[in-house]
Amino acid sequence: MGMRLDGPKLENIVNTNIKSEGLIRGVIQVPADGKPIILLSDHGTIGGYPKIATVISADLDGVGQLMPGTNINFKEVNLEEAENIFKAYSQETNNYINESN
Repeated sequence: MGMRLDGPKLENIVNTNIKSEGLIRGVIQVPADGKPIILLSDHGTIGGYPKIATVISADLDGVGQLMPGTNINFKEVNLEEAENIFKAYSQETNNYINESN
C-alpha cells in the first residue's frame, strides 16, 4: 500500500481538518503522527491527510525496492524535467526487455 518514512516529525501548523480527495500512486501524505507515507500500487482511492509532494513515475519502481533503513533524498523537478526523466527511464526499460528476448 505504501512506504512509511522515518526522520524528523513533520508538523502541520496550518490545519488538520482536510476534506478527503483523490489519491495517485507516488503521492506523499503526512498523517497526524508527522511520519510521511509514500503511497504505492495498492493505495486507497481517497484520503484526507495533507499531501506535500509526489514521487515522479520514473522513480516509483526504485522506491518500491528500497530496503528498510535506506536514506532517501528528494529533489524538486518541474514538469519538463519529469517528462525527460520518464522518457529516459522508459527507453532504458525497453532496452532491457529487448535484450532479454
